[in-house]
Amino acid sequence: MSSLELAKYLPAFLQTAKTLSFSQAARNLEVTPAAVSKSVKVLETKLGIRLFHRTTHALTLTEDGESFYRSAGPAACQLNQLFENTQNLKTTPRGKLKVSVPDGFGKRFILPLMKSFLARYPNIELDLHLDDRRVDLVQEGYDIAIGNRVTDDANIVSRNLTPLNLICVASPTFVERYGLPNSVKDLGNRPCIRYRPASTQKLMPWRYKNAQGEIESFEPENSVINVNNIEALCELASYDVGATIVATWHADSYMADGRLVEILPECAIELQPIRIYYASRENQPAKVRAFIDFLIENFDH
Repeated sequence: MSSLELAKYLPAFLQTAKTLSFSQAARNLEVTPAAVSKSVKVLETKLGIRLFHRTTHALTLTEDGESFYRSAGPAACQLNQLFENTQNLKTTPRGKLKVSVPDGFGKRFILPLMKSFLARYPNIELDLHLDDRRVDLVQEGYDIAIGNRVTDDANIVSRNLTPLNLICVASPTFVERYGLPNSVKDLGNRPCIRYRPASTQKLMPWRYKNAQGEIESFEPENSVINVNNIEALCELASYDVGATIVATWHADSYMADGRLVEILPECAIELQPIRIYYASRENQPAKVRAFIDFLIENFDH
């Protein structure tokens, strides 16, 4: 019998050593005196020592029993504390929380919320990774990932955070110089700015809605500059470098102050929404639940 298996007999011994009574120990443990006596006897047999002196009128600890009690008592307290602390992880938000967030989206919408989150949950240490790539929650040890794609895994669940719509944009000067295009393919013949994810190093095709309402992919022929940072798409377009296709949340501030305008609005599409991904809801740590609920509560885009 292993040491861990012997540990199940400790409560009977500790209560008996404390009360010097099988009957009182049994009442404290809500079992029968016979069960307590049997557990103590098994422990003595496995340890190869006598823990108690037994008479018809008294029960006292032996010298070996006294020594074992002095060691076992603190060890049992530490074990109980370990279990309590572990159980508290499910009920009390605390500990390190590793989160993956798309770079531009995170800077725009997630980072501004973090001061309030940490004020509400001061025992959580955030480990934020701002990166535009597909992540593997399990293999990379993430608690949560935000985005619209993660590595496929049947144990990963998600909650919608916000819609993701793609639109065509260009600067007013660009539109004045080249005129309004008749289609996305027509736009692709003019100077274009394209996105190349650092994770794949492949240019992303433009996706748009055709006249039949179907989503198509298209490779622009006149790409004048390619970038691996999504935020640079709108910035370059605002400098009259070319037209591009971006998410609405990337472009809305540029359009609000007139630096960019939407073109071909009929070609705008809605993709898979931005989601919060996390492992199975079963035995979900309190820190994970707190972060998810906080984002859902405070995200107003």
